[in-house]
Amino acid sequence: MRAYRFIWSRFMAVASPFDHASRRERLRSLLVTSDLELLVVSRGVHVRYLTGFTGDSTVLLVGRKQDLLVSDGRYTEQLARECAGLAAHVRPSSQKLVDAVPEVIRAQGVNRVGVESASITLAEMERWRELLPAVAWKSCQGLVEGLRVVKDARELQEIQLAVELAQKAYTTWRHGGFSPGTTEKQASDQLEFTLRGIGAQESAFPLIIAGDDGAALPHYHPTAKVLPENGVLLVDWGAQTVHGYKSDLTRTTLLGKGPKPFPQTPELEPAHQAVRTAQMAAIPWLKPGVECSQVDKAVRESLAKVNLEQYFVHGTGHGFGLEIHEAPWFRHGNPEKLQAGMVVTIEPGVYFPERWGIRVEDDFLVTPEGGVCLSDLPRGLELGPRS
Repeated sequence: MRAYRFIWSRFMAVASPFDHASRRERLRSLLVTSDLELLVVSRGVHVRYLTGFTGDSTVLLVGRKQDLLVSDGRYTEQLARECAGLAAHVRPSSQKLVDAVPEVIRAQGVNRVGVESASITLAEMERWRELLPAVAWKSCQGLVEGLRVVKDARELQEIQLAVELAQKAYTTWRHGGFSPGTTEKQASDQLEFTLRGIGAQESAFPLIIAGDDGAALPHYHPTAKVLPENGVLLVDWGAQTVHGYKSDLTRTTLLGKGPKPFPQTPELEPAHQAVRTAQMAAIPWLKPGVECSQVDKAVRESLAKVNLEQYFVHGTGHGFGLEIHEAPWFRHGNPEKLQAGMVVTIEPGVYFPERWGIRVEDDFLVTPEGGVCLSDLPRGLELGPRS
């Protein structure tokens, strides 16, 4: 996979501020084609993507000529710092946000308003219709998501940093070994501490540290179970940068001091190799114009050759960035086509209930020339120290 990394330098630029204004301009151009005069952006991650604001309880109104944030007094100073030059309406503490938004919309004098229907409640929508009965409301999905799916150069830098932080933390944590009696939860806490200690804001998601049969659960939660002295260790982890961008990696290795900690399961190494081969089978398809379903198909066909497809119980991968799970989605029947600038995971796995599971996950950038692997940690089943 290292061979793909040379393309990376062609996609990078010198670090620069996030250009939130340009993002809003791109969204503004979509208002015309959607026959909207204004869009109510209510998803917190979308508000952050379009403005840089990191607080909550705040809505962004994007109009054809101007933009306006609707927030409250807790964030007056924060808005001035993070969103300099962007107008803001600060509602009084006696007024609810659900009532402030239509008040501001009324002042704009608009009649055709779009809402992010996936992020508002039915009660909120009914209240807005009650307060603004003359407005033609339109349910909108995918407008901001469509912008976010292709990362700009600044975002790519941030994601690469998230990958590097995750890899450095894992290497430090893993090489330190585990003292006898260490539980999955304690190991998870240690990795979280290591991530933050090297510069990550926090982990990108709740960490998965799974020993033996716990590894057979794809979305396992670490417990008070002691790590096996000789057994499987599956680690699914990632870092989040101070600007909110994430990484997502998985490695499956063995714990133990002996050369053959698994004499009772000789199929473990072939299964691990099959998962790695399946991941490699997906890489040639990571290029613009390829349907997401084709990437998923390549992985499943690879596993089917060794009769392991039935043990692969989830999608092949997904996009990520400000969220750990974003479009595109590598799954059967998804016709969405890859575009240059998408950042995705490829994460095949096989799971044997009450025994063990194996997953190998890496992060990739789609470029005009093909897939670039952003992560380069060893993927083998090499033995790790118990202490």
